[in-house]
Amino acid sequence: MDGPENDKVRRETGDRHSLSAAVRKAGNPSKIVAAWLGLPKAPCGSMAYCYDPACLGDPLMALSPGRRFFGAGLTLILVAVGPCSAGPDGSHPLQIERLARVNTGDDTGPASVDVGVTASLAPQTEPAAPRVPPAEIARPEERIDLEPLKKAVAAYRAGKLEDGDAIARGIDDKAVRGMLEWVALRSLSNVVSFERIADFLDAFPNYPGTTPFRRRAEAALVTDRRSPETVRAFFHGREPISPAGRVALARALAAEGKQDEALALARRTWLKDPLGAGLEKIVLDNFGDKLTAADHRLRTERYLFAGKSEEALRNAARVSQDYVALAKVRLASAKAKGPIAQKQIDAVPTALKKDISFAFLQAQQARRSGKPADAAKAIAEVPRDPAVLGDGDGWWEERRLIARKLLDDGDAKGAYAVAAGHGAEDTAERIDAEWHAGWIALRFEKDAERAAKHFAEAAKIAETPISVARAAYWQGRAADALNKADEAKTFYARAAEHPVAYYGQLARARLGLTDLPVRRTIAAPLAHLPGFKAAKLLYAIEAPDLAGQLLIDLSQRLHDAAALEAIADIARQRGDAKTLLTIGKISLQRGFPLDEAAFPTFGVPEFPSVGDPMERAIVHAIARQESAFDPGAVSHAGALGLMQMMPATARETAKRAQLPFELDKLTKDPLYSAKMGAAHLNDLLGDWRGSYILTFAAYNAGSGNVKKWIAAYGDPRLPEVDAVDWVERISFTETRNYVQRVMENLQVYRQRLNQRTAYMIDYDLKRGGKRD
Repeated sequence: MDGPENDKVRRETGDRHSLSAAVRKAGNPSKIVAAWLGLPKAPCGSMAYCYDPACLGDPLMALSPGRRFFGAGLTLILVAVGPCSAGPDGSHPLQIERLARVNTGDDTGPASVDVGVTASLAPQTEPAAPRVPPAEIARPEERIDLEPLKKAVAAYRAGKLEDGDAIARGIDDKAVRGMLEWVALRSLSNVVSFERIADFLDAFPNYPGTTPFRRRAEAALVTDRRSPETVRAFFHGREPISPAGRVALARALAAEGKQDEALALARRTWLKDPLGAGLEKIVLDNFGDKLTAADHRLRTERYLFAGKSEEALRNAARVSQDYVALAKVRLASAKAKGPIAQKQIDAVPTALKKDISFAFLQAQQARRSGKPADAAKAIAEVPRDPAVLGDGDGWWEERRLIARKLLDDGDAKGAYAVAAGHGAEDTAERIDAEWHAGWIALRFEKDAERAAKHFAEAAKIAETPISVARAAYWQGRAADALNKADEAKTFYARAAEHPVAYYGQLARARLGLTDLPVRRTIAAPLAHLPGFKAAKLLYAIEAPDLAGQLLIDLSQRLHDAAALEAIADIARQRGDAKTLLTIGKISLQRGFPLDEAAFPTFGVPEFPSVGDPMERAIVHAIARQESAFDPGAVSHAGALGLMQMMPATARETAKRAQLPFELDKLTKDPLYSAKMGAAHLNDLLGDWRGSYILTFAAYNAGSGNVKKWIAAYGDPRLPEVDAVDWVERISFTETRNYVQRVMENLQVYRQRLNQRTAYMIDYDLKRGGKRD
């Protein structure tokens, strides 16, 4: 990046970049930041500068980074070796020696922790908001002057790069200076140069929380017209994480003569990534003659499902003018809340009335017109292949709506056919589609054998606790229906292995297990971990949002429960319920038993009861789901604060409870928000005669919708209505999920807050009936 703008950046960043070109040309760019940080040469001899704790005692041990490509999920990785290595696998020689001692039991260092051992601790509640003295939480073994750190971070966050750099240069601690550089890059990624970002990534390849400025650097590869050599050097040992990065790499591969590899990457990017007009032009300029009308059509379909008008029409024009006409009608239908004028559909060119995109339009129009059977007929011959559909998940969402409408009309056979014919792509959507087909077959067609096959398909690909428990529980229900009692118990036991998941709890109830084990893992010492010390320092200087970003990123990378518990402990010690919850959730999703972290008990302040007595666990359960314990949360719909109350609802609640209404307090005073939310919950519990299902559904979707569902599916408070099925029949996907999540939260918080271990979920589902 040449010219006046780059000259300005060089002036702002001091003399660092005077080293950059020469060192990068010499083939060891990691020396750049190392030289600035003042790191000594490594005693291990593996390279000129080393950041491994085995060499320097520096708390910056690297992680093997998980790869993300084309929206793929997080890859689990093993934290084992340092970032600088002589070994072919990237391992650090002294780390290998140390790990060998641990593995053979000969380690003479600090006592090692068996990270596979977890402890089901006795029920206990964390202190409300533990506060550790800043210097102690920053570094127990020595005092650190926090004032310069605070000033540097404040300068960077205020956009004052030069001021922040001046302070940073006066700090001797190498790890602290690395942390400050991370803050600078996070705060000013649009100001700092590509070289500065690249230098940091080379020096600290596994530092957490680098995604935002990595994306900025990848964009600069394109906007600054970087050479193929620069692009290839930047992606040495790392995959692109952004559309711009993939476009840059595809061009570089083409420049090297690797045409097949370049085209494959360009085509995948074209079909999957949102590129914008500028990046689209670059792809077309370089690979346009190799992209087909079918490629352009599939790209258009993704934009149509996303409701992106400008992008969809721009790409439709690359197919044909007839397709543009169809795209315009699809977009009109996507934006409408009901059926559009039939004349718009009739105006679609005849040549495209056999196109599957037109079939989708017809199906959507028929469903919205109250004709689900016609909708099913319109898509009966549509193929299941996502490569043909363009957006298999978008198709599944429409199929799910049609299937549920058919079910409401009493056409279980038609509903099953629509659900079973899905072409969902994403794992979660595939599980949902297979589950729907199985549920309809089992509960409405009474075909347990066919249902079992669909539940088995869901179980094959289920990975998260919620999905695993859901599939296994319903496998158990299908086995029960087939009079295979032993097989059913096996499936229920599998679901019961996930005690904090809704269907895991239901499975435990079926097995007669009355306990609710809330698991916590023994934390490992992690002073060597990149970002670990930095997070403590950031908490100490009152920058919890930055500290949380580091810890949350680490929770997506670490590959053992003890390490995850250690980073959870940092958030726990600082009373950061929001970050602790996020770490816990991510850990559970990845299969690590951090139940306590996932259900903090200090996220809701103690509040006085308003109205009739109510379980305090309910307020925690709602707040966890509504705001993730973020007191300042504001939803896209305008819901506010810890309990996510709409202003009008809060005003009415205050009036009924004879409380003062202060709008600002909903996001600024968590105690006020908790009190108002509890009062509203009390109102709803009274309205619904103590029914938890109906109260939770009404809190999320409003009482008007709840009344409609009772009219359509019966009253779940009545003994003849299956409450589990009733929840699953809620027509809003968000509300179905909401009720299940709050119900599972309630079981855990009842145990955590009240030291009460017995499950009550089966009773909770039927509350409000005559027995109450």
